Amino acid sequence: MSETAAIRGAVSNTGPIISAFQSERVDVLRQLYDVIFIPDTELAEFEKHGAEGEIRELIDDGFVIVHRLSDTEKQTAREMAEAIASSSLSKDKEAAHHYPEAEAMVLMSRLEADAQEILLDELAARSIAQEHGIAVIGFAGVLIRASRQDLLSAEAVRDALMTCQQQGTHYSDQFIGEIYRR
Repeated sequence: MSETAAIRGAVSNTGPIISAFQSERVDVLRQLYDVIFIPDTELAEFEKHGAEGEIRELIDDGFVIVHRLSDTEKQTAREMAEAIASSSLSKDKEAAHHYPEAEAMVLMSRLEADAQEILLDELAARSIAQEHGIAVIGFAGVLIRASRQDLLSAEAVRDALMTCQQQGTHYSDQFIGEIYRR
């Protein structure tokens, strides 16, 4: 896939979209994607983070499309959540806490023709997705892609990540510095 071609669609977990809200960089998502798909259970996560209004606006605009998983898909998601929890990369060994990421991965498997990648930030979930052959990018990667396409300056990427960090996203100073130097 070309770094300069617009990506038609992606599936996302709440984390990268919350980061876009925090850093006021939803514009970058809109420039890189025509549509973002989320599982319906993610709506509660957005509400929990105080972003219900923002996500509802993106849904009303047709930029975010909500999908309900079948019972079979929900069972597959539970199994994937167990795999994430038991990963050596996981700091949280409670499978239920990984269910949102797992549901996004299952949705990605269903929407392969419409979504080219999944937006995930959590390391253990990213690892499991990659083991399943799913193309993964995090919010930082989205910002890097935007910078490489001259949509953002390196400073704007750094500032967006620092804003997220100040609002509680777990980006270390070292990580932000490494991204800035790319």
